[in-house]
Amino acid sequence: MITHRMRAPRPTTALEQAYERIAADLPHEYPAAALAEAQDAVAALTDPHTPGYDGIEQPREDLTALPFITIDPDGATDLDQAMHLSDSPVEGARWRVHYAIADVGRFVRPGGALDAETRERGLTEYLPDRRIPLHPPVISEGAASLLPGTVKAAYVYIVDLAESGEIVAQDLVRAVVRSVEQLDYDTVQEAHDAGRPLHPSMAALPEIGAALLAQERARGGIDLAIPDQEVTRVQEATRDDESTYTLAFRPRREIEDANAQISLLAGRVAAALMLAAGHGILRTLPRPDDATIAEFAAVVAALGFDASGTYQEILALIDHTGGDPAALAVHYASPMLFRGAGYTEITAELGEEETVQAAVGAPYAHTTAPLRRLVDRFVLPLAWAAAQGVEAPEWARTALPELPDLMNSAGSRSRKVENAVIEATEAVLLADRVGETFEGVAVSQRDATEQRAARFEVHFPEPAIVAFVDGEAEVGSRVSLVLSSVDVESGQIEFVPVER
Repeated sequence: MITHRMRAPRPTTALEQAYERIAADLPHEYPAAALAEAQDAVAALTDPHTPGYDGIEQPREDLTALPFITIDPDGATDLDQAMHLSDSPVEGARWRVHYAIADVGRFVRPGGALDAETRERGLTEYLPDRRIPLHPPVISEGAASLLPGTVKAAYVYIVDLAESGEIVAQDLVRAVVRSVEQLDYDTVQEAHDAGRPLHPSMAALPEIGAALLAQERARGGIDLAIPDQEVTRVQEATRDDESTYTLAFRPRREIEDANAQISLLAGRVAAALMLAAGHGILRTLPRPDDATIAEFAAVVAALGFDASGTYQEILALIDHTGGDPAALAVHYASPMLFRGAGYTEITAELGEEETVQAAVGAPYAHTTAPLRRLVDRFVLPLAWAAAQGVEAPEWARTALPELPDLMNSAGSRSRKVENAVIEATEAVLLADRVGETFEGVAVSQRDATEQRAARFEVHFPEPAIVAFVDGEAEVGSRVSLVLSSVDVESGQIEFVPVER
């Protein structure tokens, strides 16, 4: 990890100004009418048993006796999910998963100003120095958030699993829940690594996560293991005006991966319920075709690895974390297998292959982050109605045709923001290092086109940067490059090969 210490006012201001430019076109303050609706809803719905604005009158189950816990990044306040894991009472099952999801829909009046504003936003946007929420904080960080020690309305997935990870029984109910403790990934991972017992409500998570991961692989699913670049701001304890920004390739945590499997489990259950009902919305990703698989196998073989197995077997066997540049290049090539992710409305004409999320290896729906992602607010009541055999709310069904475009647009905007943040941070961290030589690994090569010269992609482990360089390099080879220029204003950095 590279840590670049920046003292106010100049370096810190440079990054904050860059983030301000990136955020300039994003929505910030909520319109007065939408904010007033949110505040009125919170004031009116202090009792989680009270029917909300979603039009659902059925009473909720009381699950407050179950000690739910949350696990999120340290300091998070918009808590969408809480879990309770236990032994299953169902014959043939090993574990029972209770997975509570915040019921934000009860605070949003269909067709109102708040509903309209959330459709415009689509997603919560995260920048290193700010968060631009999908819902006003009075809801997302207060009334709807599953904060510890509070009683909240929620949807709860109840899933019984065999020891193999196979689903034995599933249900989705509306309930009242209580979280007893807020945990964070780092603390839980440290406890697990040290052999200390985990919280009783999540003690089975490593075992369940491993079983679900094995099931995912058996279905043909796969988790792409490309390391993420992450920007983190740390306030110095010694000086109020000093910050440390870090840009690093974020390591994968076993506990985080296991927790992700619980979320994927809920998404599979939601998809199955909506497919059975014949309406809803899925998160889809087509399986790679034979030509794409052959192209990937050729890359693997060219890098010196056995390409005779399936792409799932290849990626499972090639460890990119051990410092082998060719192995890293294989994993950087893997996204070619999965292109075309989107949202698909369930209709009678939808073919079986059109329902699949290829990386999951099964039909899947976004359902576990309604505080931060618009579509989940609609999936939850649709899946719940299917589970209970009742009519789905009309407001949720009538929104289905427009949700794919809303979410695709929000996702595109969010990816642009993430890329701009990384580029700006790279530029500021490297601004005073022009002329230095950096060692990296060529992870891909792009041929020349009529509009652009040939260029190759380089992964620099230190600092944690990925850049494109004009020219050609053998994929999987180590390269030495000189940082030739940095434009802090645009976030552009340029490297050139070392002159021999």
